Amino acid sequence: MFTGLIERTGTIKSIGKVKNDYELTISSDAEFVSSLKTGDSISADGCCLTCEKTMKDSFKVRALKESAEKTIIADYRINAKINLERAMRADGRFGGHFVSGHVDGKGSVVFLRKTPEKINLRIKLAGKQGKYLIENDSISVNGISLTIKSVYDNEFTLDIIPETIRSTNIDALRRGSFVNVEINQMTKSIYEFLNRR
Repeated sequence: MFTGLIERTGTIKSIGKVKNDYELTISSDAEFVSSLKTGDSISADGCCLTCEKTMKDSFKVRALKESAEKTIIADYRINAKINLERAMRADGRFGGHFVSGHVDGKGSVVFLRKTPEKINLRIKLAGKQGKYLIENDSISVNGISLTIKSVYDNEFTLDIIPETIRSTNIDALRRGSFVNVEINQMTKSIYEFLNRR
């Protein structure tokens, strides 16, 4: 379980294939990497992966083929900047919202506007996930806990503040970019419960 509060950004240093799975080497600062150990869960752009090996300033994770194709992992390129967060500790502070790390699917950036105060984003979801979108609800985009500003069928808008821009990979997004999206699990559970009665 994660909070959606990004701790560090990392850089994709290598992308390999082990059978049909993806093996990624991700670099970050030595302090962050030294806090990891084999078997730890880590959110990489919102996708829960397991640390398989740590080095001085990098670590390895593996993504199953199904997970890679459902997320933006299959689209990664060398030197891509990604958001990182360690799993939430039971005695830690909780400041975002519950993020499971199980990405619902990819969204595409259909509008992006930068101003000195913020970045305005409009993201389109695939399939029928728009039914779970609610204004002012929390949503995870590339692992970041954000608040939905407005909803238009399968699209939603976000206002990104400077601190989030500074500490994440949001600034690398362009129109047409794909992002990992995880719907608020509580919202989805309530919707499904009410509609199965």
